[in-house]
Amino acid sequence: MITKRALLIVGILMVILSLLTAKLFIIQISKHEYYSLLAERQQNKPSVIKAERGTFIDADDNVLCLTQKAVSFSVDKRMVDQKKVDSIVAGFARICGKTKDYYQKLINEGINNVCIEKKVTIDKAIELNNKIIFDGLFHQDDFTRVYPYVNLAANVLGFVDHDMNGSEGLEKLYNNELTGKDGNYLLEQDVLGRMLSMDEDFSKAATPGHDIILTIKKTFQKILEDELTNGLNKFGGKSAVGIIMNPNSGEILALANLPNFDPANYESVAPESRKDIAVSDTYEPGSTMKSIVMSILLDLNLVNPNEIINTENGLFVYKGKKYSDAHKLPTMTLRQVIENSSDIGMIKLSDRVNDEVFYKYIRDFGFGNKTLVDLPSESDGYLKKPSDFKGSTKATMSFGYEISATPLQMINAYCALVNGGTLLQPHIVKQIKDHNGKVIEEFPIRKIRTVISSSTSELMRNFMIGVVENGTAKAAHLDNILIGGKTGTSELYQASSGTYSENKHNSSFIGFFPADKPNVVCLILVTAPEKAKFGGDVAAPIFREVARKLIQTDFNLVPNKNKIDTKNIADELISDIKSAPKINSAQFPHLPDRSLSNNTSRQILVADRNTMPNLINMTVRDAIAQLNERGVDCKVAGTGKVVWQSVEPGTSIIPGTICNLKCQRALKKVAPGIK
Repeated sequence: MITKRALLIVGILMVILSLLTAKLFIIQISKHEYYSLLAERQQNKPSVIKAERGTFIDADDNVLCLTQKAVSFSVDKRMVDQKKVDSIVAGFARICGKTKDYYQKLINEGINNVCIEKKVTIDKAIELNNKIIFDGLFHQDDFTRVYPYVNLAANVLGFVDHDMNGSEGLEKLYNNELTGKDGNYLLEQDVLGRMLSMDEDFSKAATPGHDIILTIKKTFQKILEDELTNGLNKFGGKSAVGIIMNPNSGEILALANLPNFDPANYESVAPESRKDIAVSDTYEPGSTMKSIVMSILLDLNLVNPNEIINTENGLFVYKGKKYSDAHKLPTMTLRQVIENSSDIGMIKLSDRVNDEVFYKYIRDFGFGNKTLVDLPSESDGYLKKPSDFKGSTKATMSFGYEISATPLQMINAYCALVNGGTLLQPHIVKQIKDHNGKVIEEFPIRKIRTVISSSTSELMRNFMIGVVENGTAKAAHLDNILIGGKTGTSELYQASSGTYSENKHNSSFIGFFPADKPNVVCLILVTAPEKAKFGGDVAAPIFREVARKLIQTDFNLVPNKNKIDTKNIADELISDIKSAPKINSAQFPHLPDRSLSNNTSRQILVADRNTMPNLINMTVRDAIAQLNERGVDCKVAGTGKVVWQSVEPGTSIIPGTICNLKCQRALKKVAPGIK
């Protein structure tokens, strides 16, 4: 009996030994490589070193967006002692400010490795590491995107998603350049996952992403956003856009949209608030188009700077449609057509241009095409082809209807209008640098084409000075610098009804300074203001405050603080008139020939008491005497000699004419070496 039991036990042991031998054979011989690799993976754990995302830096070396190192914590449920979970939960709740139930639920519902806190700041991570030390609690370096000025330039910069990939704005457009190359390291661990050593031979450091240097200036951006906010608070409105550009380089110095958002909390706002409507949305620009069309007429010599336009006492029927002007005058000069924003004057003048030529000029100014700015989601705008022109299309386009443009297209066209006639490609990125500061790519000035002549550009600048000094944009006036610009007001088109709203408008102003050689062009657009509607009442005062603060912030914008170059503007106008060919009276029989001969031009301007004299460089006393002799009232700003007059020399004097004079003292000459 005992022998049988012994034999049974021995048999069982032999079977077990045989199975163990077979298993060892499989592990050690037949599947040796497999289990060796499995052991190696368990002991030697490769880990990723995340690359730091590049930064956005403004033109003055201010960091607008950066990546900050953080730490993420996780719990491996297979390794952690369940008795110590309460301590982990309590510690995280105390330091990170969330409830115990929050962390308990994450751990209970998670499977195996559970992330319980992401992107913890370094100071809190250090505290957690010092106070909560348990097997099965792991941490890993992570990064978080930080926007130190919160909403500033948010619609331009865009944001990143939870995986640190750019989702909108420059973050998206330059995602490849901003994203670095991840590194890795190889750790040797024990059976509990604790680190024993690191194998440097199989480790590689991460390469940070490139830095993007912008043309934007933080101070300019802040001023623009603050004044747009003040404007919306004062006038109401659905949205507002502001753009500041350098017309001589195409650099965007500031670009703002309201409403805006916090890129770090982008999910809390509607997608509409995250759009960069300055480049993605279009509008009918209204009367700001008048300056563009007037420059075309001047460039083609189809108008004479000295001619008088019959403006029909403010009421006119054209192609079966009725048009009216706010200023109901029988006649206006070209300057007054722009100053008073006369629709009737522009309708009559635009009729002189051939359809194909008109279309070519408008397109050359950049309308109907993307500007190719380095910003995503840019719209083409809308420009009718000549074959689609109807009877009144050209006339209505001349004052900003039947054409749509983005705010960026509009300001870029004005940059060409005032910089001497050259259309430039706008850009917002200046350089791309690697993490060592080496320049990877530069973005130089890119000329697209010459649109108008420099003399036309100069004459248009002078016309637009009058808009601020004597016309619809008086609210943009500044005492310490002469401003030029043009107002715009257009009714909002309602797609649902196919009609224009009488109560909702786009109110805009595009201004520039200093007037003689502009360094800044600024567009202000407010959509659907509630307490006023005209661009001169809404957008112009916002521009004034922006310009005033810009000048106070950066004295280089207005060298010497001169109101205007003291050269004789009237002489330049005469020169333009003399050099212009006579208009073909056979082609335009309704257009009077008002060109001046070389021998008589100055005599007419000075001697004829029925025309406005040249007052430039006269003393205030002499200028007033000249005007009194002709029965002209005047308003004088400043002291010293006359540097600008609102009524052009040679203009026929109409009873009731008022001439505004800008005066300035001569700068004192200082001997060399004397301060």
